[in-house]
Amino acid sequence: MIPAGVRAAAAAALAAGLLAACGGGGGSAGQCVSGSAQTCAEAQQPAPPALTAGPSASYAGVCTLEGQKQFTRAYLDESYLWYSEMPAVNASLHNNIPDYFYSLLTPQRDATGQFKDRFSFIVSNTVADSLETGAGLGYGIRWEQDGQGRTRAAFVDAASPAAAAGLQRGGELVSAPAGASWYPSAAASISFVYRSSPSAPTRTVSLSAAQVQEDPLPMSMAASAAPSDRKVWYLLFNAHTRGAQDKLIAALGNAKAYGVQDLVLDMRYNGGGYLYTALSLSSMVTGSGADGKVFEQLRFNDKRGQETAESTFRFSGQVQWGESLYGEGTALPRLGLPRVYVLSTENTCSASESVINSLRGVGVNVVIVGSTTCGKPYGFSRADNCGFSYYPIEFQGVNEQGFGDYANGFTPTCAAADDFENALGSPGERLLATALHHIKNGSCPAQPMAAPLAARAPLLSSAPVRGKLLPSRR
Repeated sequence: MIPAGVRAAAAAALAAGLLAACGGGGGSAGQCVSGSAQTCAEAQQPAPPALTAGPSASYAGVCTLEGQKQFTRAYLDESYLWYSEMPAVNASLHNNIPDYFYSLLTPQRDATGQFKDRFSFIVSNTVADSLETGAGLGYGIRWEQDGQGRTRAAFVDAASPAAAAGLQRGGELVSAPAGASWYPSAAASISFVYRSSPSAPTRTVSLSAAQVQEDPLPMSMAASAAPSDRKVWYLLFNAHTRGAQDKLIAALGNAKAYGVQDLVLDMRYNGGGYLYTALSLSSMVTGSGADGKVFEQLRFNDKRGQETAESTFRFSGQVQWGESLYGEGTALPRLGLPRVYVLSTENTCSASESVINSLRGVGVNVVIVGSTTCGKPYGFSRADNCGFSYYPIEFQGVNEQGFGDYANGFTPTCAAADDFENALGSPGERLLATALHHIKNGSCPAQPMAAPLAARAPLLSSAPVRGKLLPSRR
């Protein structure tokens, strides 16, 4: 079984779209000593043979509970990177598909001691659409914890209910109803106690959920306090969602016209998304000397050897998967930078880490400022069946040097804690100020990192889980 903590992060992130986990089991002398009632039941009963599954296509669209279980078992057996590690599961003890899906995931740990699969998930088709487009029902606010363990507003979407109520970065969530969902799946409202900063007076805020469109690239500009002898461009990049590639091309075209010498790529809250967007971004950072080299080669399970042989994404000066504004074959602006700065936190994940890994693979000096990234060298594609969207891990990605073993994340060159006291893009904001110091001096600031993060209590919400998605099939 996958322990509750592994699935809790996804459950918090996707609210009603993702069901809570059952606990880790175990027991001795016929007595179950830990885990949920369902886990204990499985521990105390001999498990019958797992479902014998034929091709998943045979069960696609068969929306009885039994038919969906057959599809789930068959699809994972075909596609899951770690299919050989799936445990024998008593399918009859699972009365819903999400629980059954999670019960099949590998319980193995990786070399870092973390659960190998802390990333696969299943959601409704509606939630999946929202993850890929950045559009969906919500309040438009992202909460994170600061070094003192307080819940702070990290980012507020423009034209959202939270923005209309005057919420802004740095505000503190003082209290909220137990089990509050910040990513509702239906019309909803929420009231909570808030203050604009930890020293400000409190007030009660009430929000009604509305359709919110996330901006994947809300800020692109010359850094206002850059060292006088360097032209620095700052890019706040929050998601590899559909449409992000178009915005990146326009933004880096402006950076090139400016004569950029150093690019600061703020991906502290970028949990990933489409791999083709990461490919275009990385190609724009480099020059033509990288063309034809491996951006990322995908390694699937041993049943999918042909796909592994055919799934290599390479640096290119042209758009390879077009969006609305810039179609396939459009020339990309190339910056030809030998060095790039990435602002990171533990939320910097998946396709964002592919940018770091791929650039390092072709010799670009990636200076990471912030904290260690999430550690997800894996990815998936989306498979829909009977109202559910399946995202089991399908591949591991490696760069030009054949490296893809960063399950413990990328460690920062200059460690610094997220700074909720200053606006993103402000020259005084700690992560950006640290990058500017390094640009000017070639070294990290002498002062130690701000207070380390407190032990993390479960947040009432997190950002939506995305991941590393394959480009749309052509």
